[in-house]
Amino acid sequence: MATYAASKNATVYMICRSKVRAETARDDIIKITQNENIKVFIADVGELNQVQKVVSDIKSNTKSIHCIICNAGVLLNDRQVTSENNEITFASHLLGGSYLLCNLLTPVLNDTDNSRVIFVSSGGMYNSKFPKWDAVRSVGKYKEKYDGNYAYTYAKRGQVLLAQRWANELPSIKWVSAHPGWVDTPAVELAYGSSKKYLEPMRTPWEGAEGICWLMSTPCKNLDSGEFYLDRCKQRKHISGAFMTSGSYTKNTEEDIDDMMEHLKNACKDFVEDSS
Repeated sequence: MATYAASKNATVYMICRSKVRAETARDDIIKITQNENIKVFIADVGELNQVQKVVSDIKSNTKSIHCIICNAGVLLNDRQVTSENNEITFASHLLGGSYLLCNLLTPVLNDTDNSRVIFVSSGGMYNSKFPKWDAVRSVGKYKEKYDGNYAYTYAKRGQVLLAQRWANELPSIKWVSAHPGWVDTPAVELAYGSSKKYLEPMRTPWEGAEGICWLMSTPCKNLDSGEFYLDRCKQRKHISGAFMTSGSYTKNTEEDIDDMMEHLKNACKDFVEDSS
């Protein structure tokens, strides 16, 4: 996706954890696209203090942002926490990598015409609605036993709800979520091992990225804010009914979403002056 944006002469800001890997990727993108406007910022978006700092650094480099793609994340088999004691899957996908990052950059997005945010969610979010906050923080289907797949599901469902809510509250910006399909990546190999065969046929990285590249480049008039996309088309957000129809088992009420938003706001209160 970064290479695609660079090929269209965009100025690309890459938020990456590893300085070495990031600079290698930047050099590769410059070589492929001949676009030298590729800037690297080092941060782990699961760490809220690092999100705060990297946003400050980005703001010192630009007064306009046309598109944010929230694609950071992880799927773990064992529970791990950040230095701030947040479970890593929840923190990187949702709390820091989506909510706080976009919250802090909303003023810049508001000042940029035709701005948009894309939360890269997953078909994995179809497994559950967003649960009570205690379940998200303990992370797992059962409190006494960590379940990495459910941690991932909760975070991905949260991203879909976040796009839905902010589409209503911040209409000057387009907010969408997207599923890249099941993509054969090293992360999937690490998380699933031989079980990844149940996800086949799997996509190449470009096949997964193409629909999201369309979301980032098509005129804003072609996007319906708050919707969930796959391959350039809007998709159901719930397929828990008979024969995978649009069921209600995974639907959250507006009160559920209110509760999620309030807890996200409180979890980030030390890092924002005026939360959305």
